[in-house]
Amino acid sequence: MAFAHTYAQDNRGKKVKFFIIQIPVLWLPWAMLTLTLVSHGWGSVKTEFTGILASHLYDFLTRIYPTFGGGKNYIFTPSFVRRYIFRHTPDAAHRTYGRAYRPSRPADPQPDTSDSGARGWTSSQDLGSWGTRGSGRRLG
Repeated sequence: MAFAHTYAQDNRGKKVKFFIIQIPVLWLPWAMLTLTLVSHGWGSVKTEFTGILASHLYDFLTRIYPTFGGGKNYIFTPSFVRRYIFRHTPDAAHRTYGRAYRPSRPADPQPDTSDSGARGWTSSQDLGSWGTRGSGRRLG
């Protein structure tokens, strides 16, 4: 239920299909909760509602309050998780809009495959029926 609530908060304004009806994505966790009430009763609803509360609290403490309330983010990713994840990211540069990653080695320049011979606007590789579809170059 926490994943459904987080998905709904991140995709505001969109529609989602819930079985056979289309509803706004913000109603998705509540529709799932209603279905749980009908099929399993109040005990299961209370358990699943804790997922919505946990997701809402996490979203508030990590995104909303630090961004708009000027507060501090008190929930941090554990350092061993950060070390594991960032150990596998080669040459990351921090930018104001996120991270930029550079390849570990420079890419080999692609040879010019344009062919002015009999093949014309086709690929220089033998790709069967796909070889007659054009060069694949971007127009404009």
